[in-house]
Amino acid sequence: MTASTRPGRAACLRAGVVAGVVGALTSWLYELVVWVHYLHLTSVSGIAENTAVLSFGPGIRSLGAGALALGVAIHFLTAVIWGILFAYLWPALRARSIEATLAALFYGVFAWVVMHNVVLALFSPAPPSYTTYSVINGLMAHTFAFSVPMALVIKRLLR
Repeated sequence: MTASTRPGRAACLRAGVVAGVVGALTSWLYELVVWVHYLHLTSVSGIAENTAVLSFGPGIRSLGAGALALGVAIHFLTAVIWGILFAYLWPALRARSIEATLAALFYGVFAWVVMHNVVLALFSPAPPSYTTYSVINGLMAHTFAFSVPMALVIKRLLR
């Protein structure tokens, strides 16, 4: 890949933002189907509220709808940041003939490990629990439901 065919910073930023939003939506769709519909583990509003609880602790629930709005904001902001990072990495991966879907599988695992084992473990007043189910579900959500759709959007927007 030459400098003339490499996408510019603005194109990578735009692709990352769009793909991050898509990834945020598809990961919540996964959670709606699996957590709410099939497993009955939470409610629709509980999905967004959980993001705020992981970030600020259970006391955040006292905000009511504010906790829900804060959870939505955190979820989308985090997804957009991961999307932008992948969009900046994608040209180098493409130059090495690495398929976006394959890269996304590893990227999703990396994102989950960083967020749950580093960021939340260090900074969250309510660190996540680690059960076999939560690990499998977290990896499924972050690989197949988040990073694969995100990577495919970036691949399309930066071709």
